[in-house]
Amino acid sequence: MSDNNITRVRGCTTINDLTQLTCPASDYSNDNFRMAFFYNPPGDYQIYHIICELTRENIDSHSDHIFYYNLNDKMFYQITCRLISHSLIVQFLNKKIYGIEFRQSEEPQQEFLTFSNLQKDNLEFHLKELLSNHLMTKQINKETDVSSEVDKKITAQPKL
Repeated sequence: MSDNNITRVRGCTTINDLTQLTCPASDYSNDNFRMAFFYNPPGDYQIYHIICELTRENIDSHSDHIFYYNLNDKMFYQITCRLISHSLIVQFLNKKIYGIEFRQSEEPQQEFLTFSNLQKDNLEFHLKELLSNHLMTKQINKETDVSSEVDKKITAQPKL
């Protein structure tokens, strides 16, 4: 198999899909770490919705790509990635900023996005770097007694 093997994925292509992605899960426990954000890695035109969860099992089967990351022997994270279509971003911005909804047709058409192995490798590489910096800083803040809120805010910033 070639490194630039391309897979067609469903991605996130409707406002309803996006709303479901960005709503917190009802079964989410406050004991477990969970972080969600949108991400556009260097060298890639695509935008992704990322969920990073401290876990012991596979959580999300509706992702376009899942990989696992170990910060250390005690911290095991599942990283789920879902592609966000560019047309959805335009729809979302028009709806939220201008209150305009453009409907192209009465019947929704399923849009498929392409996701190559090179994109997956690039995404994993940059996310691991980003998460390593962010999660290590978070762990250091937990272990260190920082007296002022200003110090906490400064040390909690990920290095980009």
